[in-house]
Amino acid sequence: MTATRYELLPIAGMQEAARDLPHGAMVTVTCSPRHGLERTLEASEWLVGMGVRVVPHLAARLVRDRAHLEQLLRRLAAVGIEDAFVVGGDAERPVGAYPHGRALLEAMTGLELRPARLGVPAYPEGHHRIEATALQRDLEAKAALADYAVTQLCFEATPLLAWRERQQRLGLPLPFHAGIPGVMEPRRLLAIALRLGLGPSVRALRRQSGWLARLLRPSSYCPDALLEGLGPGLGDPAAGFAGLHVFTFNRVAATRGWLEARQDLMPERPARDEANPHLITSAGEPLA
Repeated sequence: MTATRYELLPIAGMQEAARDLPHGAMVTVTCSPRHGLERTLEASEWLVGMGVRVVPHLAARLVRDRAHLEQLLRRLAAVGIEDAFVVGGDAERPVGAYPHGRALLEAMTGLELRPARLGVPAYPEGHHRIEATALQRDLEAKAALADYAVTQLCFEATPLLAWRERQQRLGLPLPFHAGIPGVMEPRRLLAIALRLGLGPSVRALRRQSGWLARLLRPSSYCPDALLEGLGPGLGDPAAGFAGLHVFTFNRVAATRGWLEARQDLMPERPARDEANPHLITSAGEPLA
């Protein structure tokens, strides 16, 4: 089965939402300037106790110095967390020595405490604060320091696939996970997309037949068309996407139900371990 990651927000209601996760699921935990790294680590430690595989976000702009970094990594190692997602973070100013994700990745290079796997973000639809050329240059620099990448939240398969094809032509070696929305109320989803500056995706949603009418209905949005478009390339780290990264916004129950009902769109194929590309796991899941 195609590998799937569920993203959770460490806010009120997260623990209740987490109880709807599949046992042994891969779960990422976000980090915000408002709640800080401590909230992310506390949530991650609690989730480990729930029996899921946890990937905390490490926001570079919230890390003070090398001593603070090593303290964070020791906490992850103490509970057996071997995977972390390195982002620059949304803090207006860095609190210390790491102004962006690449600086934090470089600081972890060669450290004994470095997690076995590190992920980085990718922006197929651009970033509202960073120019496209700089984004690509940054991703190529991170490719030598990280083990995989996860795309931003996307709503349309065509530009996502075109971007993936471009990375392949450029020879970028990272396995990519496609970032897709979970199941939620359309109004809430649109508000989130606008806040994140996802202009191209929002325009794509509005172009879809009946989008505005659906927006006014009480029914939930399900990204069926997106999953159908991505389907043929899912589970193929070399040419497509290693798996899905689902932005649940803590709407886990509905999202899990939708995913389980759409297994027909996710091909059964052996998945390569991202840290060891030539290793195939017997269950078709990447080794943790």
